Amino acid sequence: MLRTIITCSILVWLFCGLGCRSRQAGNVRQSDSASSQSNASQIRAVIPIDQGGLAKLIKERNGRTLVLNLWATWCAPCVEEFPDLVKLAKSYSEQEVEVVGISADYPDEVESKIMPFLRRQGVPFMVYVADFQSQQDFINGVNSSWSGALPATLVFDKQGKQRSFLVGEGTYDKFRKMVDSAKVAP
Repeated sequence: MLRTIITCSILVWLFCGLGCRSRQAGNVRQSDSASSQSNASQIRAVIPIDQGGLAKLIKERNGRTLVLNLWATWCAPCVEEFPDLVKLAKSYSEQEVEVVGISADYPDEVESKIMPFLRRQGVPFMVYVADFQSQQDFINGVNSSWSGALPATLVFDKQGKQRSFLVGEGTYDKFRKMVDSAKVAP
């Protein structure tokens, strides 16, 4: 049932033109392979996150701004923007900003799909895999106005208040602007 809901959501999303859209071939970003190899040993385990875990992640900020990226290994724009998320996490590593990813892949695909992807990217931040009762529970847990289109990036301030929400492929500059505006928000 969950797979049917997810499949239907994906088809609607693709036909509506939200999120996943390809770039011109000359404009695709790639991560530096030497850098990703050196960071491969730093990859943490991907653990499931449910509704309670997501609420806690957003609420308990410990004085840090949260960049929450929702993605999947099968989503072309998600894959294209990932090097920019890695760059963002590294550029804010000494500041009060936490980058976290939640994969919309299935929990049973952690070892076969998610971890190999994260190793290739050299991801320095925590990544979870969505483990909700239904796709709608996941969507509502993130933001009830979200269509479920991927990628999606939300920025929460130090108090856990949502300050930005981007549906579709982001860039390093877009992410930085979102973070900087959340850091100065009242």
